[in-house]
Amino acid sequence: MNTIGTVVRLLLLYSVFVLLPSSVLAGEQPMNPFLLVEDPWPPYTFGESGSVVEKGLMVEVLAELSRRVDLTFRLELYPWKRCIYMVQNQKADALMLTVKTAEREKFAYFTKPFFVNKIQFYYKKGGSFSWNEFTDLKGLVIGVVDGSKYSQAFQDAIVRHDLTVEVVHSIEINLQKLKTGRIDISPVLDVVAAETIAANAEFGGEFSVAEKPLRIAPLQMAIGRSSPLMDYKDDINGAIDEMKKDGTLGAMYLKYIRPVSGI
Repeated sequence: MNTIGTVVRLLLLYSVFVLLPSSVLAGEQPMNPFLLVEDPWPPYTFGESGSVVEKGLMVEVLAELSRRVDLTFRLELYPWKRCIYMVQNQKADALMLTVKTAEREKFAYFTKPFFVNKIQFYYKKGGSFSWNEFTDLKGLVIGVVDGSKYSQAFQDAIVRHDLTVEVVHSIEINLQKLKTGRIDISPVLDVVAAETIAANAEFGGEFSVAEKPLRIAPLQMAIGRSSPLMDYKDDINGAIDEMKKDGTLGAMYLKYIRPVSGI
C-alpha cells in the first residue's frame, strides 16, 4: 500500500514538473511583453493607429532599453485619448512618451526624461503673433489635439481666462486649419512640427513660430501605477541614465530629428 502511494505521489509530482514552462524550470519569471502605447507622432513613432508601430526614434530607443533592462516590450499606436484611457484602466502598461501633468501623475509614474523639447505656438506666415502672458491669447482660436495637455499652466489658463480652443484628432488637421485661417495658433512640439511639415508639401513655408515657447518639455515614459512594470522603474531609470552618459540617446536623436529652424 505504501509503495502504491509513493508511486502515485511521484506520478503527480512528475505531471506538475512537465507542465511548468521552461522559463520557470530555468529559474526565470515567465512574462508576457509589457504593452506600451503611443499615438502616431513622427519622428518618434511612425505608423497607423490600431497597429504595431512601424518605425521611429522610440522604436530604436525601446529596443535598446529592452536589451539593457532585460524586459520584453510591445509598442502599439492608438489615438492619444485612447492611449491615456488604456493606461488609466490597466489595458496598457505605459505611455511610451509624454509630458508630465498633475492630472496624469494621478494614474502614472513618470520616469527620467529621454529627451527635452519645446512646445511652441505656430501661426500662419504673414500674420503677426507674440505672447508673454496667457491673457494675450484671449480672442484667438487655438487648435489643440484631443487628449493632449501641453502644460498644466496652459490647461489652467484655458479655464481661468476662458480661452477659445478647438479640438481635433491630429497635428496635421490643426496645421491644415492654420493654413486656411480657420484657427489662429496651435501649440506643437518643435521636432514633431518640423517632421510633419517636411512630410507634407502643402505645409512648406506656410507657418511661423512664436519666439516664446509654451513649455520646455521633458519627454518621459509614464508607467501606470497599477502595472507590474512599476516593479522595474528603477531599472528603467538607471538604463536611461546610462544611455545618456554613453551617448546612445544622443546618437539616436540626431539620426531622426530634423532641424527645427527655418520652418
